[in-house]
Amino acid sequence: MTTRRRVTSRSPCPCGSGRTYKTCCRDRVDWNSLFAAGRDWRKYLSIRGRNLNFINKVFEILEFGPNDVKSLSRYKEGFSANAVRKIHEAVVEFWPRDIDIVSILSKSSKDVSGLYIGDYDIGYLKRGIVRHSIYANKILIVDPFLYPYSVRDEYSPLSEPAQYRTQTLRNVKFWISILPWIDAGIIEVIRTPAEFSHRLQWDSLHRQKDKFDTNPELKAAMKASASELKSRHLKEMAFRDLWLSAPDTSIRHRLKDIDLAQHGITEDDVLDYIRKKRDDDPDFLEPLGPDGEASQIQTISSGASYDVAQLTASITKSYLFTDLSVKWKEIEIDRNLHSVESRVWSPFAKAVQESRLKYLSNLRLEHALTLRDEGRLESLRSFMLRVWERARVEEPFDEANARLLGEELHHEIREAEVEWREIDKSLVKIVGTEAAGGLLAAGPLIESGHGLFVAAAAVAAGATTLAATYFKKRSFADRFPAAFFMKVDKPS
Repeated sequence: MTTRRRVTSRSPCPCGSGRTYKTCCRDRVDWNSLFAAGRDWRKYLSIRGRNLNFINKVFEILEFGPNDVKSLSRYKEGFSANAVRKIHEAVVEFWPRDIDIVSILSKSSKDVSGLYIGDYDIGYLKRGIVRHSIYANKILIVDPFLYPYSVRDEYSPLSEPAQYRTQTLRNVKFWISILPWIDAGIIEVIRTPAEFSHRLQWDSLHRQKDKFDTNPELKAAMKASASELKSRHLKEMAFRDLWLSAPDTSIRHRLKDIDLAQHGITEDDVLDYIRKKRDDDPDFLEPLGPDGEASQIQTISSGASYDVAQLTASITKSYLFTDLSVKWKEIEIDRNLHSVESRVWSPFAKAVQESRLKYLSNLRLEHALTLRDEGRLESLRSFMLRVWERARVEEPFDEANARLLGEELHHEIREAEVEWREIDKSLVKIVGTEAAGGLLAAGPLIESGHGLFVAAAAVAAGATTLAATYFKKRSFADRFPAAFFMKVDKPS
């Protein structure tokens, strides 16, 4: 949580942006005066600051932290109705009803940022995050937590929190999964203007309905996406929600129609198995009561409808990307009305998302952080755009572009690998195998300015040739941006 303390120019800015006070809020917000006067400082938080303060509040409510060692059963016990209410009160605390949402979102604008509106299953979402983090400065995700005042009281987690216990469990797990990305400043979890305006939400729903009713292409894409999601999740969801969630009495009743003896098992064996699966499943809380007590409202999110997402992206100056066929089709159909950001980046994002290049599939958070630490994010982005322009067909959303981009990137990576091997061969010729191994191992020291090492080696091996070879090593990443992918050689 943000605390009252003396803020200096070099202090981390209390707004939570991750920058120093001098480079962030110093000319706009006097944090020392705010703290001294005991005034409400939350309205001045950045989106990252809201995210970090919110999840810290959640940990406080659950009496649990991201690095705490606690049994899964004890962790689940923390999701009481009271805890659910407090967590949703924290949602409102950091995103109050009277917030100037347009102002907050507009401050999130970056050079290149993408707004994700796809499958929120954490495995699929992370696949999108890592792929796009190697060229986008920032990725925006709409908070999966329901905004309490966007629904009627009988469905609100503030007035009826017990029915949201399971969904809250899953949402907290989601937040914990992306927390390292939030902390790194790569992901920001946002809310949309529609969550603060019933009229805007209602009008958007009607626009979406009319659009799908009159467009056969969208109807077909919607069916394709439904089939896609079914293949991804139906089996798991059916087992969890039809078997794990059923009371034991109901399960015994179902088993009466199954000849278990032929499989050498009993009803008790099946129930023991199901109870263990309940205990081990981090997304499952508890079964329903025998008469349907403890019923739960569960949601499946893709962030926001296209209509609301487009409005939000226009404020944040973001492009839209997804992993769902229907939303790609909406983006494609509407491309002439897009912002400059979406016209430039969304077709490229689709090709990156759908490419089967193994290097893209093996990306991890560490690669995104390394790019930023080394100051190479912009150069890799420029390189990938050049490759994209060279590889793609005329129609920007054509499915062939994913394959063509992958093939062209693969070619560039192969060329970089060939050049790297040639440099290594040159070193071996100059100083011999054993000495070359030592020189290569010390490469980072040389690049950091330890010129004496180079000088000593040059005396033994011939200064001009060796210096030229090491210059090639040092400038390699600049000459071959595809060298970044050479480090991405192992799956996560």
